[in-house]
Amino acid sequence: MITIRPARADDDFSALAQLYLTAWQTSYQDMLPAGFLNQLTVAQWHPEQHWQHLFVAVNEQDQFVGVCSYGPSRRQRFASYGEINSIYLLPTQQRQGIGQRLMHAALGTLRANGFNRVVLWVLTDNQAAQHFYWHVGFRPTTVTMTQGPLNETAFVWLADEPSGDNGE
Repeated sequence: MITIRPARADDDFSALAQLYLTAWQTSYQDMLPAGFLNQLTVAQWHPEQHWQHLFVAVNEQDQFVGVCSYGPSRRQRFASYGEINSIYLLPTQQRQGIGQRLMHAALGTLRANGFNRVVLWVLTDNQAAQHFYWHVGFRPTTVTMTQGPLNETAFVWLADEPSGDNGE
């Protein structure tokens, strides 16, 4: 059984950093250059710096199998929005409803904190993630951003519009 819970100050953040690394190297293997993915290390993730804005999925052995990071939007264009910064699962845990449970926990917290609009950024080529976000109620906008080899599209969720009409 998988439990979804807020992260705690005494969690094993090195294990969470390893989850991020594993998820990146497997999820993006067909979208990002192998050289880029191979040079990544756990040192690039610092979940301990924002643990108050994390939900984690843990198995019966209290091992991390998923993580969702959220908070106020980091970009000026979406200044009044909440943001899903990241959501990652171990490959063996995907397509079991865990991501949806993590997402709903984060969206519920954002909404309780006054964010009725939430944005997230997804690689434009990541069709599997886009399908997941669509299923949860996010809708693509016309807003895109390019950072080096990454081309991302903004997806928006509106609390009062389950159809996902994002007004863009």
